[in-house]
Amino acid sequence: MVCGAAAACVDLGPIGQQTLDTSELLILPLQSGAPTVAAASFTVPNGQSSTHQLLHTDAFNTVYFEIRVPAGAFASVNGDPVSPTGSVTITVQPRPGAYGFTLSPSGVEFVSASRPSVLLSFGQYGDFSAADGSPTYPSRVDYLDALSLWLEVSPGRWQRVSGSGAQGIDELGATIREPGSYVVAAPR
Repeated sequence: MVCGAAAACVDLGPIGQQTLDTSELLILPLQSGAPTVAAASFTVPNGQSSTHQLLHTDAFNTVYFEIRVPAGAFASVNGDPVSPTGSVTITVQPRPGAYGFTLSPSGVEFVSASRPSVLLSFGQYGDFSAADGSPTYPSRVDYLDALSLWLEVSPGRWQRVSGSGAQGIDELGATIREPGSYVVAAPR
């Protein structure tokens, strides 16, 4: 645990793994009135790579979320091995009112050399005013630069996904190690 002069404490966890409470994060919200994004389930063959998207229900089918699953990504589901010719049905639930998602089922284990990558696009509907008045981020650009993907490791506790970061001006990407709940956020 590291504590600063203002008595704010941050649990750094393992080296390079920052862990914070929900109250210590500025989660990127959707703009008020942003088109909805529906949850979806995808049957993913283990023997070939595939890409799946969740889209806003606007006239342009604006991408909210994309997952790229490489061939051979699935090691097992609930302890049962997944063969190269097998498939796994995954479900992606967008986070209501914010940029984030829950990936399930929870019993999926990925092969360490073939983990899925995700991309969240927020240029059209991200509400960067979440940082307005923040002493940490003097501008919205500073907030945008600090955004990362965070995994909920226990109720209300989030760990920064190692290697997550900008994939362009208005996109954030990461390779994920496990199913679970994720948010796009920056430390307060």
